[in-house]
Order: sequence, then structure tokens, then C-alpha cells
Amino acid sequence: MRVRKWWLVPLLLLLVLGGGCQRIAEIQEARRAAATAKAERYPWAVYPISEESKQVLCDALDLPAGDPFCEPGRPVDHWDVYKKVKALFPPGTPYAEVEAKLGRFPHVKEESRQPDGTLVGLRYVYQLTEYEGACIYFQLDLKSKKLVTRVYATTLGSGPQRIKCGPADRPKK
Repeated sequence: MRVRKWWLVPLLLLLVLGGGCQRIAEIQEARRAAATAKAERYPWAVYPISEESKQVLCDALDLPAGDPFCEPGRPVDHWDVYKKVKALFPPGTPYAEVEAKLGRFPHVKEESRQPDGTLVGLRYVYQLTEYEGACIYFQLDLKSKKLVTRVYATTLGSGPQRIKCGPADRPKK
């Protein structure tokens, strides 16, 4: 006599699905934990800048009152700051113009040299918001050392993250 064990199929299905749901919940929890850690370590990549930072930056850049960037209550993040600065200081802009508008913000000059002393890189690193480590870089041409050739910003994919963008980031000698 053959015994029907049809009740085993739903039971096995329930066990498989239950285990799968548990795994999905574990994955979701791991993602939440990673997002929280990212927000704590790189707040500039997650949160908008403060209204105070935004207003100071709008004043420094001489942006008109109607500029959407400066609209009160409108969230502005580090990437928005980068895009605005990049648009205002395109390649070919004299660095003196950058310094005239942004010189009040923490910044530092960085030079890269070969062992024989040959200059191979020149850039200025600015911290334009309250977020330390959220840097805007102005690379200068090596011939005149006066013209901006590139503007770029800190991103999460750009290698080890800075602690600060200005002079405090430099090791003591």
C-alpha cells in the first residue's frame, strides 16, 4: 500500500521560502548598516550642506539672489557645489579669479615633484562647506602656473578620503 505524502511538499516549500525570506532580511539589514556607516564617515556624500554654508558660498561666488542654488530651503549637496564651482571657473580661468572669490575658505597649495625636483603637478585644494574631507580641487597649468586646467572634487571612488581639505591636513615636519 502506497502512502501519500502530499503534505511534505507544502512543508518543504514553506521551509525553503522561510529561509529565503530570512536571508533577504539579513541582506537588507546589512545594507542599512552600510548606509549608516557611510553617512557617519562621509556625511558630505549623504547630507546637504547647511543653509549657513550655502549662504556664505553664494555670497563669495557673487551669485544673484534668483539663482536656484541659493534658494532658501533648497537642499544643496557637495556634488551641487562642485558643479556650480566647475561652471563658474572653467578651464582657462586665471587662478587669481578663484583666489579672489574663494580665498577666505580653508585651502592649501599642493605641488608634486619628481625626485630631481621637477614640478609635475600643481593644484589648490579648497574646503567650501562645513564638511571636512569634501574638497574641491583646482589644477593649474605647469607653464604659467596661473591658469586653471581642471576642476574636480572628492568622490567616494577617488581613493583614500582626506580628513581635511585645508592646511590642517598636512603632516607636521
